[in-house]
Amino acid sequence: MDTATLYAQEIRRLNDCVDHAELNTNEDVRQFICNITRLIYDYKMIGRIYDFYDANVEYHKQNKVVFDNIEDVVRSVADLTAAFPNLRTNIENVIVYKVSDDFYKVSKRLHYWGNNYGASKYGPPTGKSLANNCLSMSLIHLKRVDGCWKITFEINSDSEAWLEEVQTAGI
Repeated sequence: MDTATLYAQEIRRLNDCVDHAELNTNEDVRQFICNITRLIYDYKMIGRIYDFYDANVEYHKQNKVVFDNIEDVVRSVADLTAAFPNLRTNIENVIVYKVSDDFYKVSKRLHYWGNNYGASKYGPPTGKSLANNCLSMSLIHLKRVDGCWKITFEINSDSEAWLEEVQTAGI
């Protein structure tokens, strides 16, 4: 089987898993978060952000950057995945705390892997690798909103300095 067919099958499997997820246990939530992360970052399913994030999400990044709507989150992720078209995630740990039947707090730790083969706000592609130096840690609030599970709040601390360094010619 060719690579494109394998990717398509994996995308269908992940979409099916998240679209029919029953989040009753901490393990269900952990798997859901891993699956949506892979869909969005590994398979560039940026449009799925609209399915998983609340329209009025409060999203905090480093350097006191705060997004208060889903469009800013989509733009930020699209910029990252465009700059690193072969981006992959290595999810190392997901910790889930059940607050109530309709609310989970989730902590996620992962590393990004990929090369800067796409243009970014820092300039033309450098081809440099993120290697194992791009850590991302998130605190997420996952709540049931109108019957659907949505991320309503996130604090994300990507290795912004390393992302900038890899995307500039000065290394």
